[in-house]
Amino acid sequence: MRKRRLFSWRTLLGLIFVALGVQSCFGSNAQPFATNVNGQSVTVHEGTFNGKFYLTVNGNLYVLNGADGTTQALVKTGNVMDPAVSPNGKWVAFVKKYQNYSDLCVIPATGGKVRVLRSGNGHFYNNSGFIHNTYAWYVQPAWSQDSATLLFLSDLQKENWYQQTGQDAPLLDLQVFAVPFAQPTGTPTAVAYATFGDGGDQNASYRPKHPNQIIYTHYTYDTTSQTQQVVQLYMEDPNAISNNPGVYYPGSPGGGYDPSIAITPTSSIVTDPAFSPDGNALAFIKTDNASNQMELDVMPVPPATITQTPNDPATEQLALHAYATASSHLLTSTYLSEPVWSPDGKQIAYYTDVNNTFDLWIANVSYDAKTGKYSLQGNPVQVTTGGVDAASHPVWTN
Repeated sequence: MRKRRLFSWRTLLGLIFVALGVQSCFGSNAQPFATNVNGQSVTVHEGTFNGKFYLTVNGNLYVLNGADGTTQALVKTGNVMDPAVSPNGKWVAFVKKYQNYSDLCVIPATGGKVRVLRSGNGHFYNNSGFIHNTYAWYVQPAWSQDSATLLFLSDLQKENWYQQTGQDAPLLDLQVFAVPFAQPTGTPTAVAYATFGDGGDQNASYRPKHPNQIIYTHYTYDTTSQTQQVVQLYMEDPNAISNNPGVYYPGSPGGGYDPSIAITPTSSIVTDPAFSPDGNALAFIKTDNASNQMELDVMPVPPATITQTPNDPATEQLALHAYATASSHLLTSTYLSEPVWSPDGKQIAYYTDVNNTFDLWIANVSYDAKTGKYSLQGNPVQVTTGGVDAASHPVWTN
C-alpha cells in the first residue's frame, strides 16, 4: 500500500514537472514587443504566421516578422493609426491623429524618416457669428495596386455642400478622396460621396487587378423614416465623379445622385470589407441586430460590370445576388473587426475580444471550387496577447 502511495506521488510530481516544462516552452514562444494603453506587456506568439504584420499598439506602429520572430517599432509617437503598405513593398502610409485634425504620413517600410503628405492643421474663424474651421481629418489610407495613388477618407469638403445636402450645416461626414503619391499636396479627387448626418464612408480600398473598382462601407439612414441606420457595402468606379463633373453630389437620405452601387442589402449591417489577393472574394463583418453577435463571412465579388451602370434597377439586383446566394459563414463572436487576408489567400486575420483585450487571431480557410463556398479549417490561432489597437487596420504582407 505504501509503495503504491509513493509511486502515485512520484508520478504526480513527474507530471507536474512535465507540465511546467511544457508551459515554459510555450511561454518562451510569446515575445513581448510593446506596452498597451494600460501599461501592460503585449506579446506576439512565434511560429503562428508567415510574412509580416504591420499594426499599431497604444498609438505606435510596429512590424511583426513571422520568419524570424523579430519585431520593429517604426513610429513611436503615440498617435499613429491605420497603416497601409504599398503593394510594391516600399512605403507605409498611416495617419497621425491630433486633437482637432490628423496628418496623412508615409515612412519607408524598413523604417526611417516620417514624411507628412498632407496636413489637416488649420484654424477657427468667425463667419457671420458662426464659428467655422479649416482643420481636416485624414483617415484610413489605401493604395492602388500600382502604388501610384492613395485613397483616404476626409471631411475636407465640409464647407462645399450646403445647398446640395439641404442642410444649414457643414458636411462633416467622411467621404472618399484620392491623390497621386508623387504629388500628394494637390487638390484631391473626389471618389465617393456621403449621405449627410450618419457617419459617411469607411474602409475604402481598391479591388486587386481591377483599377476601376473600389469598395467601401457606407452609413446612412433609411429613405422612408430617415431614423433607422442603414450600413451597407458599396462598390464604385473611382473615376465616375471626376469623369462627370457636376453630375454627382452628396445628399440627404434618399436624395442626391450617386455613382456607387450597394452589394449588400439594407436588412443586414455589413462592414469592414477586405478583398482577397486575387480580387475575387470579399471578407466582411456582419452584425446581427437581435443578438448583437458579429460574424466573419466571405462572399464572391459581384460581376465587374455592376459599376458601369450603377443606377440601373436590373444592375442593382444583380449586385446583390452574390451576397444573397453565395455567402460563406466562417465564425461568430461578440466582437470581430478588421479582417485581412494572408498574401496567399489561404488565411484571414482579424481582431477579436478575449479576456477584455482586443488581439490578432488567424483563421485557416479553404475554398471549394464545386460549391463556390469558403469554410473554416481547424481552430483559429492567437497571434498577439495583451491588447492591440483594434480600431486601426492591420496589414499582412510577404
